[in-house]
Formats: sequence, C-alpha cells, structure tokens
Amino acid sequence: MTNTQKRILVVDDDDMLRETHVMVFEDEGYQVDSAINGQEAWDLINKNHYDLVTTDLFMPIMNGIEFILKCQEDFPSLKIVLVSGGGSDVEAEHGQDFIKFMGKRVNVDIFLKKPFSLIEMLSIVEKLLQE
Repeated sequence: MTNTQKRILVVDDDDMLRETHVMVFEDEGYQVDSAINGQEAWDLINKNHYDLVTTDLFMPIMNGIEFILKCQEDFPSLKIVLVSGGGSDVEAEHGQDFIKFMGKRVNVDIFLKKPFSLIEMLSIVEKLLQE
C-alpha cells in the first residue's frame, strides 16, 4: 500500500506543531486530517478511516488519554503515537509503548517526548504503517 492510500489524523492544540506535522506527512504523500482536541478528533474518526493517529496528551475538552482509550475500545487496529512534553502526572520514557498517567497505565504504539525530531517521528510512523 502506498503512502497516498494511508490516512493519518494529527491531534494537537498547538497550531504550529499541528500544522508542521500535517505538512511533514503530506510531503511524504499521506492523506492527512487534523483536529485541535480529542473531541474534534473523535468526531473525525467516527466519520473517516484512519491508519494512524498522532495525538498530544494535554488538550482542552477531551485530553489525549480519554481519546486514546475510546479509540482502543472502538478501533483496536488503529496505530497510536502519543506525543507530550510530559508533566508531573506523566511517567514515561521516550520510545516506550506505554505511559503512566496519574498512576494508570495506558498502552500506545509509541510515546514521543517533546521535543523530538521530525525525521524520527516520520521514521516511526513509516515503520508502524508497514506493520
């Protein structure tokens, strides 16, 4: 399957980061949509098929954890990349396949701690989409 057949949803309330990630994925030929919070993303994911989601953790309305848990329940084959700068409620190491948020373990395909390189993110996304 070529990149043009793969769909990615980028979820982040930081306009510059979201737009940068969208541009990077589009430049590689992916079909990309974006959302500013988990609720907007949830609405999109129920209308469209996505192969992979990149989501921030701390967002208004519906945070990344709430969004991830809903996705895992209803779309278990969806690849999930969680990105976050961390914080006192987050226990996670860059590159792990889980985080602990407020003491609760949440599995993801990979956790990327901000700041990270766009080349690294793109490489990880490409690898996940080939699985």
